[in-house]
Amino acid sequence: MAYILAADLGSTQLKLMLMDETGAEVLTVSEKYPTRTACGHKVEQDTNDWERALRSGILRLKEREDLKKVEILSFSGHMSGVVLLGCDGTALHPCIMLSDSRSQKQSEALLEQMGETVKYKTGNPINNAFSLPKLRWLSEERPELFQKAKAWLSPKDFLRYRLTGKCVTDYTDAYNALCIDPGTMDWDQEAVKACGLRESLFPPICSPFDIVGKVSAEGAARFGLPEGLPVACGGADMACAALGMGLSEPGDGALTLGTCATFLSMVPKADTRYYGQVTFHPHVTKGKMYALGSHFNGGAAVNWLLARLSEKEEADYGLIRELAEAASDVPPGSHGLVTIPFLAGSGSPRFCGADRQHMIGMRISTTRGEIFRSQLEGVTYNLRQSFLIFQEMARLTTLTLAGGGIHIDLWTDMIADIFGIPAAIAGNPDVSTTGAAIIGGTAAGMFEDAGETARKRMRILEVKYPNPEHQELYQAAYERFLNYNEMMHRLDLEY
Repeated sequence: MAYILAADLGSTQLKLMLMDETGAEVLTVSEKYPTRTACGHKVEQDTNDWERALRSGILRLKEREDLKKVEILSFSGHMSGVVLLGCDGTALHPCIMLSDSRSQKQSEALLEQMGETVKYKTGNPINNAFSLPKLRWLSEERPELFQKAKAWLSPKDFLRYRLTGKCVTDYTDAYNALCIDPGTMDWDQEAVKACGLRESLFPPICSPFDIVGKVSAEGAARFGLPEGLPVACGGADMACAALGMGLSEPGDGALTLGTCATFLSMVPKADTRYYGQVTFHPHVTKGKMYALGSHFNGGAAVNWLLARLSEKEEADYGLIRELAEAASDVPPGSHGLVTIPFLAGSGSPRFCGADRQHMIGMRISTTRGEIFRSQLEGVTYNLRQSFLIFQEMARLTTLTLAGGGIHIDLWTDMIADIFGIPAAIAGNPDVSTTGAAIIGGTAAGMFEDAGETARKRMRILEVKYPNPEHQELYQAAYERFLNYNEMMHRLDLEY
């Protein structure tokens, strides 16, 4: 039986999935790599770590499966990262990650220069969460490297280049550079010139479903894959996740509870009424769009609290169960304890790097269960802000939950109660990797329709329904959260 190999280059680990021609998952392995931070602004990854992860993951797959059965390789990768590609085919600088905020000055200058044009073309603001300011920062702060660059690439595109020698991107990643014409899904040359960057740095844009090359002799020797293996372009991780969860029409929505909590909703088009509150991106299916509520403090805020309580860097699942059980005995609203969960600044709908974490209302009698519940509630109230925006654009008829956070039953119950709609727990945890595999299978002709394939293989473990008794309590607590959130935001800006 023929296999598809999908490589999902995430923000903390690389996942490799083998899927067969029926759409069934055969085997998945993962390899972690570090992120380097400094001064609260610098967030980078070494591309050599990605390559080591790919080599190691392929070796592990070979131990259990015959990779000669693989007929195509496809990719997914974390969004808005920037890699400068040198003429020798290596990275000139570590990858600047989405959450890197060193380009604030460049963001402000570009916003003043071309913000209105970008707003009406893409629906998005110019800020540090996009690739364009990072490119301008490199041109101004690392000019000696920037002049040597052959091209800039998104993370997955760089890794694919190292396998194939083909320098291309796709429209789901290119859109994050803010220099794209949404009508043609090609580079807007006027915008590229306006931002003062060389046109030659911008790689050709393909469809995620295009076969863009084959594993070269050098790539085969470097990573251990068969020479000549066809390679599909693939897409940005959230676009692949949308496909992997079977989201395709307005009213379809999903929430991934990972390191970042990411709220995704299919919408008819970019809507400038919500400019700067959520962002807009193309689905892998050309002509379809999704809106994204980015919450940088999702699972990260929960893991931070666990690390402080356990003094362990890795998640302590025994402690999670213990705290969740204790928190289950605490009523909605956590006895008045309110958490503003912005450890890394706030994302949607404010996007303010000055915002911080606050716990308000602690007493001498406050318990660990109350603290844990309040942390979950704070993250979920912030997510509700995106949910209400999405309800205005395209009323959600479905909400699928995915990511590591779905294993905390208290949290998924809370989401259904606070949002007031049923929440379906996904049985396919690796949704971005799954989406990349379906793209590969469609490109190779194994699947006729990518969306239909995704919907057929999507498994729902259970559906959580809102508890009417809890909803009134949560509404009062949500209003307290909004009041404290605004108050602490003003203080954070001042201090």
